[in-house]
Amino acid sequence: MGLIGAEIRRALYGVQDPYATAGEPDGGYPHTHLTEALVERVLSERRPRFWVEVGSMLGGSALLVAGVAQRLGVDLDMVCIDPFTGDVNMWAWEQELARQGGWRFLRLEDGVPTIHRRFLANVKAAGFEEVITPLPATGIVGMRLLKRVTGWRPDVVYVDSAHEQDETFLELVTAWNLLGDSGLLMGDDLDWPAVRGDDEEHAVVVAPQHLRCPLREAAATH
Repeated sequence: MGLIGAEIRRALYGVQDPYATAGEPDGGYPHTHLTEALVERVLSERRPRFWVEVGSMLGGSALLVAGVAQRLGVDLDMVCIDPFTGDVNMWAWEQELARQGGWRFLRLEDGVPTIHRRFLANVKAAGFEEVITPLPATGIVGMRLLKRVTGWRPDVVYVDSAHEQDETFLELVTAWNLLGDSGLLMGDDLDWPAVRGDDEEHAVVVAPQHLRCPLREAAATH
């Protein structure tokens, strides 16, 4: 674990182990639009030390980034912000998937989603618990908390969370204000109308000078 990760864990958890409640690994949702090629480009060109991911689900994208960083020899500390409670679709589909006996996003136990425990287990199984610090909070709460309790500004913020109109815009604004100098804001799922609309609004209102950023255009194709 690097200096940044160690300081963030002390600030957030004290001596408690954030992985103590890990359940069983779950590889049923490896989905991410991130590609190794894009992550390798970002890591190679930027050499970031601190990467914040907003929206992690079961850890597919975070593990991809951690794996590429390990392969390239980039010392990276990551914080994954997610309430681990699922989105509108996941809740709406849960009971029908249960009746069908299919894989479930939430996998409720006593009415509570088990996403967090499965995320922790997946990170531990991959051997990246010293790289990735989980922060079980909403995107806005988590990002504001990091800004408040630590002096570290992330080099990269990757947003893949709310997917709801207006909420995505608020997350993008919060992420933009969290970034350090020359930081990179990335995102996923531009094929969702709500996400695309809020991304375009953010680009025009907050960051018009970055409309033609090459890395932004590369990320927008995934």
